[in-house]
Amino acid sequence: MAWTPENLHPLLARLRSNAGDFTDVEVRGASKGCPDLKEMLSAFGNMPGGGTIVLGLDASNGFTATGIEDPGALEALVASQARTAVAPEVQVAFERVDIEGETVVIAKVAGVAPEARPCRTVQGNLAYLRQPDGQYRMSEQEVQQLLAAGTRPRHDTRPVDETSRADLDSQLRDHFIAVARSTSRRLSEVSDEEVLRFKRVIEPQGDRLTLAGLYALGRYPQQFEPHLSITAVAEPATRGEIRNLDRVEFDGPLPELLDRAVEWVQRNTRTEVRFGANGHGQDETEVPMVAVRELIANALVHRDLGPYTTGKNVQIRLTGDQLVVSSPGGLWGLSQDQLGWPGAKSSVNEFLYEICKMTRTASAHRVVEGEGGGLREVRLALRDAGLRRPGFNDNGVRFTASIPRGTPLTAADRQWLGELRTDAELSELQKQLLVSMRHGRSWNSQLVQDEFGLFEAAEAGSALQGLVSAALAVATGKGASFVIAPAQAPAAVGVAASIVDSSLANGLSADSQVGHETAASHAAPALRSPEPMKTSKNAAAILRELGSVPVEVADISAKTGLTANQIRYALSPLLTAGIIIREGGQGHKVTTYSRVGA
Repeated sequence: MAWTPENLHPLLARLRSNAGDFTDVEVRGASKGCPDLKEMLSAFGNMPGGGTIVLGLDASNGFTATGIEDPGALEALVASQARTAVAPEVQVAFERVDIEGETVVIAKVAGVAPEARPCRTVQGNLAYLRQPDGQYRMSEQEVQQLLAAGTRPRHDTRPVDETSRADLDSQLRDHFIAVARSTSRRLSEVSDEEVLRFKRVIEPQGDRLTLAGLYALGRYPQQFEPHLSITAVAEPATRGEIRNLDRVEFDGPLPELLDRAVEWVQRNTRTEVRFGANGHGQDETEVPMVAVRELIANALVHRDLGPYTTGKNVQIRLTGDQLVVSSPGGLWGLSQDQLGWPGAKSSVNEFLYEICKMTRTASAHRVVEGEGGGLREVRLALRDAGLRRPGFNDNGVRFTASIPRGTPLTAADRQWLGELRTDAELSELQKQLLVSMRHGRSWNSQLVQDEFGLFEAAEAGSALQGLVSAALAVATGKGASFVIAPAQAPAAVGVAASIVDSSLANGLSADSQVGHETAASHAAPALRSPEPMKTSKNAAAILRELGSVPVEVADISAKTGLTANQIRYALSPLLTAGIIIREGGQGHKVTTYSRVGA
């Protein structure tokens, strides 16, 4: 993906919402020169998909752009560290993006070849891995796991000592044999024992269960392999609260693990009644349960069963805004970018996968469908619910998938949508796009396809054109960018006016703090700001200088006496609220701002 201001803004929004970096993205300031990146380069080098370093943003100040004095010199220094500070060296590709009036350098670090891992720092000979809040030193067990990842896994066929056919669950065993016979004429002519042996439920010679057979069909697999379990944690809704709302350990055979984990997620998430255009209400969960089941099944079936993952189990975590499912081990036979797309299919544990194709849970669901379409179903379910695409991360020793808990649409957003002057029936995707446009976001087909994980660009284009046909959005012409139609955007103007008016009415100076409560009292009753908007103390002074004619940050600075950083910090929430418009992009030397509807 080529970086532009348009697709960098969503990343900035995610970083600000997360208040920190991501596993595959690290932000560093570079206004004082090139930072020491050797540990980060090692960590990204050890990740199959590598990672991205964004240089020129101030993470401590809301990820505002601070810029780089000499981008070319910075790129040369980063490239030098990539060649000499780690071994083997890593490949880095650079792009430059002008945003908020400053130049930002984006360095894409490629993962090293599997047979060359681990990538270590030259100084200290240390190997690192990524986690959401930075990098950490790899343990020797993780190093061995990374080394073993380069060979085809066959750990699911390992016989488990002290086990026998008596350790199989009779109901699961009998159903599995019946399904296996129904799908193969050859198997329909052999004994029960031979079916189990041919399908590697038991070892080829002897009576011991294989790890796959024990895990999928055993009465109590944890008697022999305690790590074949799930830990599930629901975090408190209030930050800073230490107590976990709900922490459980699930045991039993794989089909039971799947059923109980899905029930736990459903118990810990909300269900709302939504009314459609026909006036009928229906229950909708904040997380599509189809997607939940597929993600958990994927984690259970494709987890690493090798000796270096002993003691590591599948983990499920519900945070305030997402569901996270992680499992030991990385991908095998396909890349992270292929996940969820047609034709992307690869089994880490081939025999376990075949057994699970013929196994049903107590709720009568197949554990896996066997067509390699599980993650595709996740993408489709999220799309239909109007949710952002799933997040996937493979750091080489652990695979993590995440999906959002509900849409970011608030009750006020939905009220605003209900008051729109249109007869068009909007999809959940179109509602998401329209509300974000109201808050100042612009879209094009590629951005919609990338952010929502759509399979076809035509689908994204159709959603945008539908909003244009309904007179809810307009195309700006340049770069096929779509923004909200002027007739639908006066709410932001009312809020902007109230910010200025309230400061004058109350005798406040331009530097006084302006709150949402004051703004709301001046806005038109039918047009409400979707969220309490916390503006900078300098917002009123800046808005006085903005009109319909676009101006640069330097112009605002000359008129207000504020620094460039103060201005950009104040502009950020105004952009998010749709009060002002930003113009500019890659290839443009200037970025300008103007008031909506001025």
